[in-house]
Amino acid sequence: MAIEKVSLVNIEGGLKKINKTLMKCCESGIFHMNPPPDTSRSAAQAKILRDKGVYERMIKRTETLADKLGIKLDPKATYDDIEYTVSVDFKNYLDGIDKQQAECSAKIMELNNSLRTQGGLYNILTHLTGFDADFSELFGCRYAKIRFGRIPNGSIRKLAYYSEKTFFFYTFRQSQSYTWCLYITSTEEVSSVDYTFNELGFERTRLPDYLKGNSAECVAMLLDRMVDDLEQKVKLEDKIAEIAARESKKLSKVYAKLISLNNSYELRTNVTVINARFYFSGYVPAKEARKFAETKKSVGDVNVTFRDPEPDEPAPVRLKNCWLFRPFEMFVKMYGLPNANGIDPTPLVAITYMLLYGMMFGDVGQGLCIFVIGLLLTKFTKLGLAPIITRIGLSSAAFGVLYGSVFGSEKLIEPFFKLPAIYSLLSYDHPPENVFEASTLILIMALIVGVMMILMTMIINIIVSLKIKDYASGIFGASGICGFVLYASIVAGLGLNFALGIDVMNIAYVLGLIVLPLLLIFLKEPILEHFCKDRSNERQNGGNVDTGLKARLAAINEEEGASNEPKKKSVGNIIIEGFIDLFETCLTYVTNTMSFLRIGGFVLSHGGLMLVFSIIANMFDGVGSIIVLVIGNIFVTGFEGFIVGIQVLRLEFYELFSRFFKGGGVPFKPASISSDAA
Repeated sequence: MAIEKVSLVNIEGGLKKINKTLMKCCESGIFHMNPPPDTSRSAAQAKILRDKGVYERMIKRTETLADKLGIKLDPKATYDDIEYTVSVDFKNYLDGIDKQQAECSAKIMELNNSLRTQGGLYNILTHLTGFDADFSELFGCRYAKIRFGRIPNGSIRKLAYYSEKTFFFYTFRQSQSYTWCLYITSTEEVSSVDYTFNELGFERTRLPDYLKGNSAECVAMLLDRMVDDLEQKVKLEDKIAEIAARESKKLSKVYAKLISLNNSYELRTNVTVINARFYFSGYVPAKEARKFAETKKSVGDVNVTFRDPEPDEPAPVRLKNCWLFRPFEMFVKMYGLPNANGIDPTPLVAITYMLLYGMMFGDVGQGLCIFVIGLLLTKFTKLGLAPIITRIGLSSAAFGVLYGSVFGSEKLIEPFFKLPAIYSLLSYDHPPENVFEASTLILIMALIVGVMMILMTMIINIIVSLKIKDYASGIFGASGICGFVLYASIVAGLGLNFALGIDVMNIAYVLGLIVLPLLLIFLKEPILEHFCKDRSNERQNGGNVDTGLKARLAAINEEEGASNEPKKKSVGNIIIEGFIDLFETCLTYVTNTMSFLRIGGFVLSHGGLMLVFSIIANMFDGVGSIIVLVIGNIFVTGFEGFIVGIQVLRLEFYELFSRFFKGGGVPFKPASISSDAA
């Protein structure tokens, strides 16, 4: 039951060293930072730094630049050789790369536009194949104008209606809808002829001035220009790739350092500044305190002190368990993290959960199937329940051996209730034929298991409560010393009387071990009020703040008025509350104990379900019988296995956890370098 011990670390230094100090805290990966103390009533010289997110824009710019260069950034890259410390250094570096990339990208964009234009011209010139006139000579005519383009096929016959206009019309190639053509007209009538052709749907194509020669020569010239542009584009893309290859590692390092710096600025919101000196505190694992202190030596002008947390300080909690118990931490965290001064119930949960599951669902074959399913889920998924499934599968198989159940059959292995030493305890004349004849024995054993677990959790509660000086719970509570004596005495008295015929409940036994604990539980409040001192002195300004800072804040803050005295309760209220508490305690003992009968109930229900499928299977012959048994085992394994898992978790939470668990723990969250911080 291990909660890793932590040490409170107080850090103080000159304000100029704040960035480097916080970066070292991020890089350590073991520093849990505390929130700052309340300075709302402090003088002006005490303030909290609020300048967070300074490097967020620079991080976004680095990501954008890497995307343009096709670089995959590594946010966890080592950046020890990056000497940039201020935003100007990073800006100059990014500006240099961005300028080179932008120049190449702009030229590539121009070439892409040119290639698209030239591609369109190429398609047009292919429609002018066979035109032998020199384009430059045609465009250079002084008294004639030439227009290239295409016209809808239906408009060609309409040209006969414009015979009074002076123009020469020549066609090249015809498609399904259009005909590529040209017309020539005089300079004087060009406006009128252009208007006419526009009305007929003529779409003009303007050919560039650099085209020389006939159509074939122009196509060759255009292809040469396109090849030149493509070669130039490839060279520019190679240059960008060269920049990316050259700067890839460094850009990742710069990116990682920017994230680290940004994280350190996020932490600045937890830093208090007084007279140009910073103060903040946090927690580190006790075993790594010396290593953490070594990282601060290179900063200079920084004081680091350690001390053990006080019992009432909200120290963060980090659970530490072996590989066998670690998966069950999930159940503990579902209920809540334990208090730093409490205990980690994970080992207890792991052991009791596996035992209870095996007791309630004991079958060798089905348990091994669950184990295999857990192994497959562990290998191919990240499901948190997968490792737990493997463990409860083995527990189910182990208890299956005890129950003699293999896929519901009790004929392959002899069950424990057929052993003479077991069935003779209940004065059976002969060994039970099946689990139903041993139902009384199974239910009694379920109650014994429940009683033992309840007593065990009571002992744990007593130890934990006395450790944190919670005398109300440790001595007078339902799970304290008085409750333990009361419950154990009643159970022992009834057990000895019914099982062995020994009557120990005489007057002395009843008065000393039953009535006295009941009376102490009833008078819990007045007894505690009389003998225990009032522990109402709470730590001001956050008990986890370093002593030097508290002294300075105490000198700055004004003293508060004396706290109000708590009102005393009347005798009537004490009697009523004591009676209700006593009634609730006794009712809890009964309900919690009876709740463990479900262990035996599920053992019997498992036998009943498999018996039903066995009867149905006997109605069929051969393959039909096997199919029924297979379907039955699949159903029982899935349905009952799931229900039992929930019921065991209910026993853990309501019958065991509630007796000793001290929640309210704060999770240990070390400041670390992470891309999420960006």
